[in-house]
Amino acid sequence: MITEMEDETRSMEFHEVDNLDSKTIEQAEDSYEKTFVTIRNILESNEQYCCDDEVDRLSMAQALSDALKTNKLIRKG
Repeated sequence: MITEMEDETRSMEFHEVDNLDSKTIEQAEDSYEKTFVTIRNILESNEQYCCDDEVDRLSMAQALSDALKTNKLIRKG
């Protein structure tokens, strides 16, 4: 399920059930999910730099993926 929120300056999209905390790159369904999984894996393998907590790491992966999408570097689908 996807929840979208918009106001006059920004748009946000939330994926409520997507298993992105455990999907592999092979299980990713689109470029957004592939990007999320890739970023999640990078953050996980570089714990000494940031985000050694899983919840923080997943939140950071979400924020980075959203930023890439907002800036039209990736798109859903």
